[in-house]
Amino acid sequence: MREKGPKLDPESVIREIYDECDDTLPDCVYRALSGDFSIPWLPPLPGPDTESAQPFEDIPGPSGIYSLPFIGTALHFHPFTSITFQTLHKLLHKFTEEYGTIMKFRAGNNWLVVVSDPKYSEQVLRFPDKYPFRPSIEIVKAYYDRKKLPPPLSALQGEEWAKLRKPAGDQLMRPTSLTSYLPAQTPIADEFVAQYENTMEINDCLRALVKFSTESLGMLCFNTRLRCLDGTANLDFVEDLGIFFRSIDELGRYIKLYRYFRTPLYNKFERAADNMYRVAREEMQKALDKMAVLEKVGKLEEYLKEPNFLNSLISHPDMTHAKAQSLILDLFVGGIDATSNALTFLWHELALHQDKQEHLYQEIRNVIGNGNLDVNSLAKMFYLKACVKESLRKNYPVGIGSIRRLTEDMIVGGYQIPKGQDVVIPLRNMCQDAKYYKNPDKFIPERFLRGDQSVDEETRHTEPFVHVPFGFGPRSCIGQRFAESDMFIITTKLFQAYNVSLAPEIPEKLEFIYRAFACPTTKVNFLLRKRN
Repeated sequence: MREKGPKLDPESVIREIYDECDDTLPDCVYRALSGDFSIPWLPPLPGPDTESAQPFEDIPGPSGIYSLPFIGTALHFHPFTSITFQTLHKLLHKFTEEYGTIMKFRAGNNWLVVVSDPKYSEQVLRFPDKYPFRPSIEIVKAYYDRKKLPPPLSALQGEEWAKLRKPAGDQLMRPTSLTSYLPAQTPIADEFVAQYENTMEINDCLRALVKFSTESLGMLCFNTRLRCLDGTANLDFVEDLGIFFRSIDELGRYIKLYRYFRTPLYNKFERAADNMYRVAREEMQKALDKMAVLEKVGKLEEYLKEPNFLNSLISHPDMTHAKAQSLILDLFVGGIDATSNALTFLWHELALHQDKQEHLYQEIRNVIGNGNLDVNSLAKMFYLKACVKESLRKNYPVGIGSIRRLTEDMIVGGYQIPKGQDVVIPLRNMCQDAKYYKNPDKFIPERFLRGDQSVDEETRHTEPFVHVPFGFGPRSCIGQRFAESDMFIITTKLFQAYNVSLAPEIPEKLEFIYRAFACPTTKVNFLLRKRN
């Protein structure tokens, strides 16, 4: 008789399969992990104990003058403390240390509830809401309102959000949806790597990667090369992108006077946004014009045999050209900043930890040698994927983590939380907590491996609702698959060709701040040595 093993949690098993073969998952698993909570075998969350739940007012947190609207909020920040909006994660960490894994504090005229426990994180993120509400960036929404433009996906809520999300999600969110773009991404990565054959150094890695990401996302969004890498393109867009995100950060620190009139800082933001919107509009129109010409000469069908995201988008019955333009700009701009910063941190970790870099190089040699990644080989690159996941854990891309506005009353951690309340899950801090990751400040990709290559239970990744850098459920990052694909390809190409080390002036501990995404506070430079 077969001996019974331990009882397995179905969702844990599914997530382990997801980690190991996320390029070949059946659609039903994709739907479950993307937030389709109608899947009957996804285990339900346990119901709350409504009888013993304490009232919202009893949730611990700063009291006295700190509970006053606006004044209480201001007292937590510079000049009264060393905390700024760029280091908000430090304040959330302080609160968790003082008040526990569920607390609340004043944020302007409202309250913010902070939950720092994986059980609470799962409860909030997995709440079966058809249209999860996530607060948008106010300055971006104000810009679109003033310009009378269709708002971007990130600024929409409810059914309006779902109608715009679905056409893009159908194309971008399935694990297998972007593998067809690998042949188009590979030459861009080759060109990026080849440009350093003579200099053998990468100066200002972030700026270089912004150009790469712009080029790669241009191929996805417009099906064309923007010529950012060979120096023939007008690179004002790169400067405007920096202004755009710096302005979002600066405008978020002060009283939002831009709601009522155009402040000098808002005007600066608007000029940068106008220029980026113009570039996206022009490139989109070029792509549409090209397809119109090909249709006239009977060559469109042949042209569309290759993947074409724009055509798939505008062919959807619920999609207008104006909505498509707005969605593509959102994907284009957000993807460039997020991917380029994440890659900078990843390469810094690998340059610093030469043993991990060597492990990655050996995997590259064993799986593809001097060749290119394809669907089959990418499925075997376990250490590459583990390096990306570990870098995103250690250098978490967003400071505040995830935020949800409850659309129904909930009971979390034994407290009643009313409908309409914003709940923050400080995932960045949880990823740095020794309760969930032993030696959290160390770069250990083996945390995300399974089997013989894994590490001890305390070190390995075991809490799925602590490490969710792309979000979870219906409002997860729509560009996740393409961002991951970009990171896999360009990292493979760079370390296939070169050994990478830090330039002497670059510190081992890379300081960073949070704007829209985590970004280093100094330029990062690398020295290269050709592989044999």
